[in-house]
Amino acid sequence: MGSILHAGVGAHSSGVKHADSAGGFSYEDSGKLLSVTSNRYIHWSTSGDTVQFVEQSLDTNLLNNAVRLRIPHCPLLPGGVHIQETLNNILILFATSQTVHRLVLPHPMHMYHSDLVTELQMQSIFTDIGKLNLKDPAHSYVLSFAQGSQSTGPSSTAAWISPQGEALFALGSPLGGIMIITLPPHDQEGTVSVVELKQSSVIQRIAGWMPTAIRGDQSPSDLAISLVVHQLEDDTFVFALCQDHKLRIWSIKLQMCLLVTDMLEYMPVGGGEMRNSPGQAHKLRLCFSSTTGLCLAVYLAVPKRSQFCVLQLVANENSRYSLDHISTLFSTQETLVDFVLTATDVWGLWLDDDNQTVVKYISFEHNMAGMWNQVFVQPSPPEEVHTGEDQDPRETYLDILFSPVRFSAAAIVKALQIYKRGTERHFDLSWEELKKEVVVTLENELQASVTEYEFSQEDYRLLQVEFWSKFYACCLQYQEVLSNPLALHVSPATAMVCILKKEFVSFLLPCFAVDHLYLSSDEYFFSEEETPIAEDSDMSRDILLLVQCLRQLNEYLTEDMAYEMEKAVENLLSPEKTSEKIFEALLASDTETGIQDVANKLLDVRNPIGAMNLLLRELDLETDAETDSRPTTGQSLRVRISLSQLYGSSVASSLICQGVCQTSMTRMLLCRDLLILQQLYLHLGDTIFPAGGSQLLQLQQELIPRCSHLLCTYHLLKQMSLTLSSSVPLDILNTDLQHLSVLELSDSTAPATNRSVLSPQTVLELFYQNVARKVIVSQIFSHQDMMANESVLHWPQMISSVLTLLCQFLWPSNPSFLFPECLMGNCQYAQLQEYVRLIGPWCQVNVGSCRFVLGQCYLANGEGQKALHCFQEAAAEVEKEEFLMKLAGSDDETGTTAPRLLYYNKVLRLLEDIGLPELVIHSATLAISEAVNDERSQAALWTRIFKHHLDLGHNTQAYEALTQNPDPSRQLDCLRQLVVVLCERAQLRDLIQFSFVNLHDEVVGIIESRARAVDLMTHNYYELLYAFHINRHNYRKVNQQIDILELKDLERDYILARSRLTLAQQDPSSAPIAGGASSVEMVTLLVQTGLFDTALMLCQTFNLSLTPVFEGLTFKCINLQYKGDQDQTEAWNWLAANQLPSVITTKECSATDEAWRLLAYYLENHPSQNADYHRCVISKLLSHSVPPPDWLVNAHKVIDAAALLRLYLNYDQLQSASELVLEYVDAMLGKGYQYFGIERPLSATASLVWLPYTSIDQLLRSLSESQINEKMYKNLKDKLTEYHRLVEQSSRHKLMAR
Repeated sequence: MGSILHAGVGAHSSGVKHADSAGGFSYEDSGKLLSVTSNRYIHWSTSGDTVQFVEQSLDTNLLNNAVRLRIPHCPLLPGGVHIQETLNNILILFATSQTVHRLVLPHPMHMYHSDLVTELQMQSIFTDIGKLNLKDPAHSYVLSFAQGSQSTGPSSTAAWISPQGEALFALGSPLGGIMIITLPPHDQEGTVSVVELKQSSVIQRIAGWMPTAIRGDQSPSDLAISLVVHQLEDDTFVFALCQDHKLRIWSIKLQMCLLVTDMLEYMPVGGGEMRNSPGQAHKLRLCFSSTTGLCLAVYLAVPKRSQFCVLQLVANENSRYSLDHISTLFSTQETLVDFVLTATDVWGLWLDDDNQTVVKYISFEHNMAGMWNQVFVQPSPPEEVHTGEDQDPRETYLDILFSPVRFSAAAIVKALQIYKRGTERHFDLSWEELKKEVVVTLENELQASVTEYEFSQEDYRLLQVEFWSKFYACCLQYQEVLSNPLALHVSPATAMVCILKKEFVSFLLPCFAVDHLYLSSDEYFFSEEETPIAEDSDMSRDILLLVQCLRQLNEYLTEDMAYEMEKAVENLLSPEKTSEKIFEALLASDTETGIQDVANKLLDVRNPIGAMNLLLRELDLETDAETDSRPTTGQSLRVRISLSQLYGSSVASSLICQGVCQTSMTRMLLCRDLLILQQLYLHLGDTIFPAGGSQLLQLQQELIPRCSHLLCTYHLLKQMSLTLSSSVPLDILNTDLQHLSVLELSDSTAPATNRSVLSPQTVLELFYQNVARKVIVSQIFSHQDMMANESVLHWPQMISSVLTLLCQFLWPSNPSFLFPECLMGNCQYAQLQEYVRLIGPWCQVNVGSCRFVLGQCYLANGEGQKALHCFQEAAAEVEKEEFLMKLAGSDDETGTTAPRLLYYNKVLRLLEDIGLPELVIHSATLAISEAVNDERSQAALWTRIFKHHLDLGHNTQAYEALTQNPDPSRQLDCLRQLVVVLCERAQLRDLIQFSFVNLHDEVVGIIESRARAVDLMTHNYYELLYAFHINRHNYRKVNQQIDILELKDLERDYILARSRLTLAQQDPSSAPIAGGASSVEMVTLLVQTGLFDTALMLCQTFNLSLTPVFEGLTFKCINLQYKGDQDQTEAWNWLAANQLPSVITTKECSATDEAWRLLAYYLENHPSQNADYHRCVISKLLSHSVPPPDWLVNAHKVIDAAALLRLYLNYDQLQSASELVLEYVDAMLGKGYQYFGIERPLSATASLVWLPYTSIDQLLRSLSESQINEKMYKNLKDKLTEYHRLVEQSSRHKLMAR
């Protein structure tokens, strides 16, 4: 729930309580695919002084989409909320017993920068509702008759927005008549106006009205019980159904009553009896359409004779209005909660005597003898849970409580709070955490009640049932309260019907023909004369009779019998044998000749084989069509983006997948009953089949196995729609997805939904969201011209297509393997194993693919040998199944490689990525048998086998694999690797003893090459070569291999080895890297560790530049200077490893001072040409914005002042550059010339002097470009002018002296 806001307006408590109510609003363009508001709606509910709004979309998840408003002491009127859409805004008008309010929210079209919304989530219109001033008098009004009184408040309400933008409220006054309150447009100044619509007493007498109360009731006769409003041309009509049973039509423009109609005149009988009783439960609804015009539906609540009257408003030539009677529809006798009038139908919502929700609809013009169409509402959870003797009570109750389609989280949370008798809140728990909390709570209660130390297992089981049934009853009670229906909503744009309940919303899905027959009530079923399943009337009759027998047989099944079939299918037992067993039990328990009655009815079915065939055909969703998941071509970007979001929200996902679940449950029961009925047919035998044995044989060998197959299939679909997906830890998820990526199957994404933690996601929802939805939508719209017709989102048609296609994708006998592939790609391994288990005994499609994904499950569970066995079994089906062909195929492979080899290559890559070398060797050995005529593949496989044997230390097996390799190039590579690895492992005995048949010269060449390339201190390959020849008695070769090594080379190798040792002692973690590092790499490692003395010595030995040493030391100085004491301890450690210059001082030195002193010492003792090292140090400092210390600057001045100036300019150090030039010019003129390395200053007798004019000109230009440096620029220009004057003077004197 989003914000909880208070909208106080200074009203007093009215003391009036109203019933909870609800309603809905659909956007005008909710049926248009290319609209931001497609499939988008708002629903609200009121309870006391609180109203809750929720905006939802079937296409995208809306953020901040719920808000709860509270108007203290002001109960919301039933049906007192009205929402209207304008071009720029959504306006919400609502009325309480004492106040009226207006909320102005932005229209979704104006909340986004573009009408092409590509995000998976969008902001709701309620996102910024907290910024509204709900107490603004411009948007609220306190009713005058309610102030300071204990008035009952308005009896009814209606509200609308005028064409001028005013907000108008029509309120049924408790004193009679109608009060019209008008708020000025929300964007204009204005005052509230109040007008009362009430006829004078004269008019009342003329019309036959009695101003007195009805039968002594204190309320007036014209008290408006129900109000609706409609704008016609330039006027607005208010239709008021009053408690005197009269319908009054008021004109807002004329402020007068235009028409009064006595609704009791439309009652065939009993109207007179009602005249003196107030009609306080009557209801009025309105519908306007271009085809029917303006129609009204009046519900007359009359005990035992309730009815709906549908009337049409007609305008005469003289602008007078009348009501034409269209039809009268008699209601069933349940308690009406709400009803809706559409352009063609009346939809009704009732509660029956058992407090169960009933929904029906009827065409008010074209209906069969007033017969209402039945809507099959999802039944409430069972009042009692059947627990078999072999079942764990806890698990049985948990399965029902936490099934995604049974109980809401809110009901379980409320029951848990009551059960724990505390105030602890559980709203922040996830679905799994809530489940654990329930288990812990009940287990603690159970343990606390046990007083005996020992009792039998059966007693403990009974105790469990007692506690769990008690908690279950509590949940059931809250679920019933939260499921209490409040209203119906029918979207005019999409024809979507919703039941608005106290805590949530239920959607109505279209019912398929075969499900409709099986579920229909007897009353409705017996009125059927034909069915769309059959094409001719005789077959229709047979099917209806057959289904009637099915329904009758169902009534005789006990809970134990139903459980027995459920258990059999779950445990992979034969449904045929189980149905035979159940049928025998029915025969044995048939004391009232019920089965005989069914058998007699079966005699009337003329063609039972044909009827069963048709039923099974309707139930079978097997298709030969290939899955085309490619994007539809030829559609515009807008259409493609809209299609990519269609039905993509978590609400739509949950709704559609629950539809699959309900369909599967219904059809599973139908298949079960049909299977038992087929056993009855077998039992009757020749008495019912006049054709004799051929029909019995067809029944036994074809129809019964087919029905059994369908039963198992629908059980599978039901289980997958109820099985929750697992939340995989992120690290495991990333690892598994990385392993799966080597298969190169698809870009399937990991589960990433935006569902509430208390809204569990099933694996079917996971599949629908990640894979199926895009493919389904693409198939539905592949042949439609979207631009020609935007209003394509007709809910019953669309959702029927989506459900059918989704079931076909799940159908295991279809070629598509997308569902198991999705489970594998999202690491749902336990669920995938269950899927494969359930289809194993009876599904013969994609057998190899199932073995492969099962192998992947075993891999994830660490059962490598089982996985390898599955992969081996799958290999036989590679060329037959689409999934395995896709798995084997690769753009990098040539068309000459056999599919099975490509398949094994993917398996090998998978096993290598996971790190299972033994399985790689085994798989590669199997693959070699498939590569008899493919040398290239053989070479690759032997190379793989060699590599993994070598890694495992199987030296002999590695050598054998090397010798089997048919590719000389790969063989040589393997040989080289064998020599190097065995040398590094010091397993020289194995290397020497191998025979190396036909490879002797290659081995010698490899060893000689390595001997010349590798440091002798690391590996002495000469000794190996010596031993190799000695072992083969080749003494001539031994003599030729003795080389004389120069002392210089030994010294270099020694220093490099000593450097590695020093590094390893200082930093043990670097030892593995240092072992094979070259001299250049060692310098870098030594500098990083702080071993600068060692690095300098190594550079000098190998004639390397000292620049990396100076740069590294400079960087450490910078870090120490700016990190303070943070790294002092570490710094002293590496400083101690270097030879610091000794100096006598009374000052306590820090590590930072010592580091700078070490740098100065190095610069002094390692001079460079043109001061390169000074320059690199200063450059490093300036690159980190660190000013060089004075001693360094002074040293550089003496060596090369011009280079120092260029460095300053390179790093935009204009201040320092200017000061340097000023000092340099002064030095030229004799002031401090010794600090710049100038032997004699400027004079007539001195040698020639010069300035770096190019750099100085660059400095002057930079200074002149900024006003900040204006003073510096002037000083520098003045100094240069003075210098030039003295230079000119000295030059003249020198010329004169000549």
